[in-house]
Amino acid sequence: MELMVVPKPIFNKFKEVKGYYLSYQVGNALIQAGMPYSFENSTESPFFDFINEIGLEALTGNNLIFVPVTNVLLATDIEKACTVDISLVTLLLGSSVQLSEANLQRIARLKSLGFKVAFRHISEFKKLEAFFPYTDYIFCGNDTAEIMSALATVKMSRYPIKVIVSGVDTLKIFDRVASFDVELYRGGFYRETTKISEDNPISPLKINYLSILNQVNQDDFDLTQFAGTVQRDTALAIQFLRMVNSSTIAGSKISSLKHAAAMLGQKEIKKWVTTAVTSSMGQESPGEITRLSMLRAKFCENLAGLFEMAILKDNLFLMGLFSVLDVVLDMTMEKALHLVYVPEEVGDALLGKDNNYAKVYQFVQLYEHGDWNEISRIALVGNLSISGIAAAYHDALAWYGQMVSLSMEGEDAAIEA
Repeated sequence: MELMVVPKPIFNKFKEVKGYYLSYQVGNALIQAGMPYSFENSTESPFFDFINEIGLEALTGNNLIFVPVTNVLLATDIEKACTVDISLVTLLLGSSVQLSEANLQRIARLKSLGFKVAFRHISEFKKLEAFFPYTDYIFCGNDTAEIMSALATVKMSRYPIKVIVSGVDTLKIFDRVASFDVELYRGGFYRETTKISEDNPISPLKINYLSILNQVNQDDFDLTQFAGTVQRDTALAIQFLRMVNSSTIAGSKISSLKHAAAMLGQKEIKKWVTTAVTSSMGQESPGEITRLSMLRAKFCENLAGLFEMAILKDNLFLMGLFSVLDVVLDMTMEKALHLVYVPEEVGDALLGKDNNYAKVYQFVQLYEHGDWNEISRIALVGNLSISGIAAAYHDALAWYGQMVSLSMEGEDAAIEA
């Protein structure tokens, strides 16, 4: 199916991810404009198929998922279409859902099964009063008056409903919204670097990681030297050995870092180490930053063929991974790129200069933002397949899930050691 979808994080006031909201487009938005939208009148949801296929571990890290539900879908047995943990699924009801007695009864039934319920795009919150006993969340915009209205309405209802403020796209907006004691936030504020520590020294751990990155991203690096550097970090060393062993034939377990490095080879070492080290360096940043960098890396790589850059897919992977380096190191991108080796054209793209890499990077950012009109325009002009674009992102999500599982196994092994 031509379902383009991107899960957008929802944070609490401590900038911890508590769930994901699905932004989506079925088919090319420009071609579909003016045509009846099939999802609105369908008794089947494309989202549950997508969620069931990807799984909540890869999609949300087993956090909540907010799934769009239409008026028609409310009248169906939604629970039969959902094979993941229902307690982690929040049914997201938009303005097209009728606030009728029939829907009230349907929502009550779904709540009794374990689903959670959220409302969005409701301009007058008091219209929801009859639904408050079954409501877990309501969305509102970042306008001060709208936030105050939502909070006041929820407080008067005496039900434990949480307000989610959308459009929190900068740290300045986050701070303003936080002053109202809002519990949940949705927006891109977490991608900003504060730059307050730009002149502060980098931690010794990050210096070691930067050393590893620069070592493996040279055209030809020494495997023995690499093994010696990695063994300084126990968790990283165990994770590396586990990854190598999982890729070898049964009965050929490898316990030596030097042997593992020789077995895997420079190309695969470069890719894995760059991913693992960037992920480790990002642990002090909002957790979503690590996820974002890994998804960008794989998505960029998967788009290589569509953008006729297949032979450069490794560099595209690196570009996506390093696209959050400024946030990870809490400094400008220009300064961050002085600390790591990247191909010149990759660095130029990350600094906003126009080249072929930049076209892919900008496309990935548009996709993340859910700018489906612009994505559709580029697809039409460049003759890019919507299904190909969707598959590239879906595969990136699945790959990310596998990497997280591998990382968790490595952490468990390090604890045992």
